[in-house]
Amino acid sequence: MHKSLMTALLLTAAPLLPGTAIAQDNPAAEIASAAQAYLDTLDRDQLGAAMLPFPSTAVPAQAEFSRSGGGGGGRPASNFTGERYGASVWSNYPASDVLRPGLPLGDMTEEQRAAAMALLQAALSPEGYAKVQQIIASDQALHEGGTNYASGTDAYVLGIFGTPSEDGNWMMQFGAHHLGLNLVIRGGDGTLTPTMTGAQPAQYTDAEGNAVRVLADENDKAFALLDSLTEDQRAKAVLGYEVNDLVYGPGATGAPMMPEGLQGSDMTEEQQALMIDIISEWAGIVTEDWAAPRLDQLRADLDETWFAWSGPLTHEDGRNGSSYYRIQGPRLVIEFSPQGVGGDPTNHVHTVYRDPTNAYGLGTAQ
Repeated sequence: MHKSLMTALLLTAAPLLPGTAIAQDNPAAEIASAAQAYLDTLDRDQLGAAMLPFPSTAVPAQAEFSRSGGGGGGRPASNFTGERYGASVWSNYPASDVLRPGLPLGDMTEEQRAAAMALLQAALSPEGYAKVQQIIASDQALHEGGTNYASGTDAYVLGIFGTPSEDGNWMMQFGAHHLGLNLVIRGGDGTLTPTMTGAQPAQYTDAEGNAVRVLADENDKAFALLDSLTEDQRAKAVLGYEVNDLVYGPGATGAPMMPEGLQGSDMTEEQQALMIDIISEWAGIVTEDWAAPRLDQLRADLDETWFAWSGPLTHEDGRNGSSYYRIQGPRLVIEFSPQGVGGDPTNHVHTVYRDPTNAYGLGTAQ
């Protein structure tokens, strides 16, 4: 077994540190306590990198170009955009191309990594935490195959913005190439929008020899909804042009365009249930205490939520497809976008999850 894959497995199984669990019905307190427990493991120099200021006023998100000297993979650095909110930065490019503020896992001791993982466990649902671990392990598999840019478990960065507290305003950000978790907590309420998930390779073999397909449910549930549509419904859902990348990815902070495809009001109750099940793959990443009311909100919007599709109408069993789809509602944008980089779009995917009315918990359109 590769030592690095063993490390990834140990991170997956990392237990919560003693003292990090507070009241189960008070996620803000539990997450703040876990964040402080993590910060308490760091020395002074590490704290300087790990803890950054949180915006004191409501500032809009902005697009930002990479501050690195050049682009990995032979691509020009001018194409390496990310999204900045205050001191935070996230992107769908490698961490060596767009620098993430915070402390990389590779600069942490074993104790510090365990504390970082305990913080993620406190902030995410069990399903969300497992998804994050699969994404990291996928990136580690890519790293071990050889890349000319920063990749693998050690490249993932955790940043704390502001002072963790139960009822204050602060943020935690975790990610690298195919992950950008942005959890903003304001007055005890948390939001995970915007967030990015992705994978390359989407299929890999884990440290125990098991085949893993990352973001499989995001793929399979979308095809299940597509397959449930009548011929007339499908004619509305399938776009008449090709979409081969994220429209609302990092840096796309303008107002969403008009929704396209099949409107939820034209779906049956069973089809709407299939659509909310897809949505839950993103809305359900965060701790259930915050995911449940968010899903109730999105469920109430289903009649005004649209499903749009571009690409093949089938996929090979046991593999992700090469099709793009978008789910867009009054308070929601989700995109699933297979990528051509790497030669096989079924094995490389980017996704984004946004709330255009509440980006970074600001409660205003971005």
